[in-house]
Amino acid sequence: MMIEFESFGRLMEDDDVREVIALPRNIPRRNREEIAEIFYREVILGEDYEIKDTARFIEKYGVFYLLFISLKGSAEWARLKAIAGNSPVSSLVMFRIVLANVFKLLDEFGMVLSDLQKSLPDNMALPLEQFTAMLEYTLELWHRRMADSTSSKSGEPDQGAFYDEIFPASVVSFQEGEESGKFLNFLSRHALLDDILARISEVEDHLSSLEMLSLLYPGRDWDHSMLELHRAYFASLHKYASIVERNEDIRKILSHIGRIEMEYGARSRSIAGYSKSEVHSVTTSGDLQHMLPVESVKLQDETLKNLFFARWMEGKLLTYQLMGMNWTGGARKKKGPMVAMVDTSGSMHGAPETLAKAIILAMVRRMLRESRDVKVFLFSSLGQTQGIEMTDSKKMAVEFLDFLNYTFGGGTDFNTAIGESVRTLDEKQYRNADILFITDGLSVVSDEHAICRLMDVKKKLGTRLFTIIIGNDDAGGMDKFSDRVFILGKADDWDPDNSPANAIKLISKR
Repeated sequence: MMIEFESFGRLMEDDDVREVIALPRNIPRRNREEIAEIFYREVILGEDYEIKDTARFIEKYGVFYLLFISLKGSAEWARLKAIAGNSPVSSLVMFRIVLANVFKLLDEFGMVLSDLQKSLPDNMALPLEQFTAMLEYTLELWHRRMADSTSSKSGEPDQGAFYDEIFPASVVSFQEGEESGKFLNFLSRHALLDDILARISEVEDHLSSLEMLSLLYPGRDWDHSMLELHRAYFASLHKYASIVERNEDIRKILSHIGRIEMEYGARSRSIAGYSKSEVHSVTTSGDLQHMLPVESVKLQDETLKNLFFARWMEGKLLTYQLMGMNWTGGARKKKGPMVAMVDTSGSMHGAPETLAKAIILAMVRRMLRESRDVKVFLFSSLGQTQGIEMTDSKKMAVEFLDFLNYTFGGGTDFNTAIGESVRTLDEKQYRNADILFITDGLSVVSDEHAICRLMDVKKKLGTRLFTIIIGNDDAGGMDKFSDRVFILGKADDWDPDNSPANAIKLISKR
């Protein structure tokens, strides 16, 4: 199917998947990619990959056929696919775990075997010898074909042609043998499934939290950014354990983002203006026409069927997001970047902190949809700023997690913040940026040099400065420099005119 193949092609472009496939191995790259696509269909799309011509499949994949059939026939494989079907994040994690383990077995069988020798029953010596011979021949076959495809020689006899013809029958005979069948079950259990299930158990408890983070993550939808997020998250489980513990805070942030985006209509306009000729990504909706196959599997189970209808009614089914290369919404003007300054003083702790994070993430999500760069500074006492560039989904996952995990506190120095924002506008990437301040309004700006520089760039570059006041009704000294001040008297309530959504709309017009 063309859509699925194109989706797999985009998945292959991501560093996280490419790392597993491109790792130097004795298995030729082409064969690694073909095996990866098989598991992509099984694990990510939730299909039941059907081998229609066994002999042809074995001719192409050799002993991998035996491993694949053994995996698919196990009860554990059904459990793995059920976990993968919970969300795009789960499927990507499962996909990577399975792929890495299968490649390891095929490529490092001698090392794997040394770990299994003590538990290998005595009556399996012959099947082990036969399987090893078939694996060696499979690798030889792959390399021979790779050499043939790159060689300029032609017309030479294929020395392995005779055994190539009887090889599929030998593999099938091995699969059907009683002792060799027991060996395959032993091998798939101890050399694949045990390790796969151990790794799944390690991450399974974190999948719900990671899925919640994925809803917050200000990347470019699920296709690439989620891989980078889970990679960064699982690489630092202990460091980000507090994020899991603060799920209630994250739910509040997510709730605020949902309200903000609903007010400015981000979801409905995220791909508006483009043709719908091809798959762009994966999203959630109630669109049955473009539903992923993994969702329809739920209809075959009475319990999961209820979950399917619940998600359908809520518009949360996994569906293909269509967006062509051609713009159909008329002339487009390249919009500018943004520099956000977030007050991290002690008075911002609690509800103001939660809303500040929600506003920034909602802003970044919108800006990235429009391919616009964003730089966020957390500022506090004199000379203290921490910059976070949320511009490239392949580089920002760690910064994003750090931002979510950052707890506000300390003093406040607005002179430092003004100076830092103006210096950022000197950078070519942010020369035509707007500035956003988020604070509780207790601001004092006294640095005349910084003030002069700010007024100068506003005049010369047309820079606009917006200020959002959270939990206070006084803009302090920021009202003198702001093009617009939004007063959110309460962190959990605001009127339509003084709302984060309205601020995002104004900034996005540039």
